Amino acid sequence: MNREQKRRFIKNAAKNGMTKERAKAYAEISSGTGEHTEAQQFEEGDKLMLNVPIIKARKNYPIMNASYKDFVESSEGTIFTAHKENDNLISLVEEPKWLFWSGDLIKVHITEQSNDE
Repeated sequence: MNREQKRRFIKNAAKNGMTKERAKAYAEISSGTGEHTEAQQFEEGDKLMLNVPIIKARKNYPIMNASYKDFVESSEGTIFTAHKENDNLISLVEEPKWLFWSGDLIKVHITEQSNDE
C-alpha cells in the first residue's frame, strides 16, 4: 500500500468507526512490508501463537519499538487467547497492549486429555 492508499484507507476507516490509531496500525501491517500473509479467521477466545519467524521477517521489524520486539522474541511457543478487535486485527487477552494482523498468528488446537487412566 503506497502513501496515498494509506491515507485514503485511514480516512475511510475513520468514517466507518475505526479509531485513527487502529487504522494506522492496520495500514502499516498490511502495507506490503516483508512477506505477505493471508488473513485468517479467529473467534473470540481462540488459542493462538505468534508466527515469530514471519513477524521478524518484515522489512520494518528492525525499526519497530524495542519493547514490541522483546515481546515478540520472548513469546515464541507461548499460547495466547485471542481478543477479536475486528475481522483481521487481533489483540491478546494476556497482553492486550499489542495488536496483530491475523495472518501473523497461528491457531492452536488444544485437545483435552481425560484422567481416566
